Amino acid sequence: MPSQCPVSRGARARLIVIALLCAGLIPLQAIARSKWEPIAPADLAATECKSYPGSSAEVLFRRTTLDASRNESWSKVYLRIKIYSPKGAEEIGVLGLEYLSWQSVWDLAARVTKPDGAATEYGKENFNDTVVVKTQDAKIKRKTLAVPNLEAGDVVEMQWTATFSDAEDYSGYCQDTVPVRECSLTVKGLKSDYNIFSFNVAKTEGKQPGGGQAQLVMRDMPPFESEPHMGPMRDVRGWFQLVTTNPYLRWYSQPDEIWKLISSYEEEDFGLITKPGLVIKEKAKELIQGAASDDEKLARLYDFCQANIDNLTYFDTPDLQKARKKLEGQGDDKQSTDETLERKFGYPHHINELFASLARAAGFQVKLVLCASRNNTLNVLNSKGWLFVQDRLVAVQRGNDWELFSPGDYYSPAGMIDRSNEIAPYLRCEQDKVVYGQVPVAPAEKSPVVRKAHFQIDADGNLEGDVVISMGGHAGSSRKGSWANKQQAVIDEDFKTAITDRLPGAEVSEITWEHLRGNALPLVVRYKVKVPGYAEAAGSKMVFTPNYFEHKGAALFSAETRRFPIFFDYAWAEHDDIEYQLPEGFVIEAPSAPAEVGDVRGVMGVHYQLGYKPRKGVLSYHRDYALGGNGAVAFQAGAYPKLKLLCDAITRSDEHSLLLKPAPVRAKPQGGAGAAAPAGGPSPAAPVGGTAPTTPAH
Repeated sequence: MPSQCPVSRGARARLIVIALLCAGLIPLQAIARSKWEPIAPADLAATECKSYPGSSAEVLFRRTTLDASRNESWSKVYLRIKIYSPKGAEEIGVLGLEYLSWQSVWDLAARVTKPDGAATEYGKENFNDTVVVKTQDAKIKRKTLAVPNLEAGDVVEMQWTATFSDAEDYSGYCQDTVPVRECSLTVKGLKSDYNIFSFNVAKTEGKQPGGGQAQLVMRDMPPFESEPHMGPMRDVRGWFQLVTTNPYLRWYSQPDEIWKLISSYEEEDFGLITKPGLVIKEKAKELIQGAASDDEKLARLYDFCQANIDNLTYFDTPDLQKARKKLEGQGDDKQSTDETLERKFGYPHHINELFASLARAAGFQVKLVLCASRNNTLNVLNSKGWLFVQDRLVAVQRGNDWELFSPGDYYSPAGMIDRSNEIAPYLRCEQDKVVYGQVPVAPAEKSPVVRKAHFQIDADGNLEGDVVISMGGHAGSSRKGSWANKQQAVIDEDFKTAITDRLPGAEVSEITWEHLRGNALPLVVRYKVKVPGYAEAAGSKMVFTPNYFEHKGAALFSAETRRFPIFFDYAWAEHDDIEYQLPEGFVIEAPSAPAEVGDVRGVMGVHYQLGYKPRKGVLSYHRDYALGGNGAVAFQAGAYPKLKLLCDAITRSDEHSLLLKPAPVRAKPQGGAGAAAPAGGPSPAAPVGGTAPTTPAH
């Protein structure tokens, strides 16, 4: 789905990024060159945003015209921004747009006008071309212009035209990090009946004169600032959507009526698609033969569908490219479960349908589930919400309950649903009734992160050693998904950077991965590391933090206040075991364990245990942490103060430090007696504080 945003600040490049997910070609001579409209003298002279004083810049307007009157649609965008401060000049200093490699983009131009009216224009030859990332199907490319000498008071403009693949599925954001005075979408030539809706916008005006033409204008939108660990962007930020009218729903206005009709239709259709024939029945019988329980039967069916059916969304080979073209030619929903089994490839919904058919053949009752996603919006239980319930899961009856499955999500292991669907509302499709539900959160221990390390610290405080990290459940699958299209060298470099950003000067080497490709879990990484000055000198003593994995990490929350609800990606548990060989001639002064915080079985908590063997100079550090131990991963903004206090307390405990001091001078033996025992410290193998460690989950 295309996403249009007026001004989007990147963390590093600070680009105005316009995502144009569209395709096709159109003759360049058919479109006139860009023309600039006069700028009002009041806008040239303005030194501050009237509606939102103190803003660094303001989008004066963003006008998008979508033209579907030709064989292929195209959109023309005209953007105008006023700069109010040096900060605004820095933020808007690089203009740019992103697009797919098969798109046609033309009439790209920019203009900067000074308060005295002097203007400088830039054409496409002034924009640089780069490839941002390669996906399975295309390259994402970027055109950028670093605007020279941009200053407070300037007005920046940009125009371009681009082909667009599907005019009937057009959407975008109209609110951004600076105020937006006006954002409009004008549609021409669309033959289908449609409406344009805005969401989370207070001031809108719509016109729909007919003849395929319509306009929606959104005005006076405040600046939008994202916060860490937010929910779906579309639930809190202004956006718009062009929606074609479903002829079967045009006479229904009440949500329950619409959902009931959808439920009945989808239930009937899904029942026909997944009705098992002889081939499916024979395959199901083969797969479950000898299974000792229903859990084992379903696990076998699930694993078969993931392992033996090539997922066209996740894999790319010459043969699969041909398969995609074949399905696209006949419509990708035109593959029966028998064909999926025979061809051994399909899109995610084909794989889910095959699983459902096999489960039916094995004697289970199954239903289709239409589920919302945190990648889109969770606000779906209304008359328009059915438009955004696009993820299709399978519900299998287990006693009085229904368990959810989705083998079509390639990286989701059996017994888990993709993290984007957890806590999302869903419709379980039934005949003539509406049954809503909510996807449960997988327990924290289903996404364990087990981290082990053995380090040596020398007399200068330098740390060196080996690390092994195992990531299961969502912790592993989410990383696999985000890294799927990256080369291992890039992944290794990103992994190193995450460590060196936290521990400047660290040297990371000999990185090796297990299960980096494919969907097998856990994902395991091993590496060697050296950190100069990890233990910091304090006179003749040294201070060091035994929690290597969290030391100097960024705080989870830094702001004192919160506007939006808090959503963590998923519940997970961490189990750390670290052993330190301390420098010869040093002992720990008054060893102590960090303070335990919260409850690992509740919202969030951490437990510690230290063991110290002074004669061998060995310190062992064990930490158990869990977020969402009770299944809670989403919180209202009002819970933020208490949640921040809890997170801050955990950070303090994670940064708990110990003091290394020179070992006391041993007394000389008298009268032939043996050497005296080391002074101070606990018995050689005594634990120091905390609770008994739990067994790490794998």
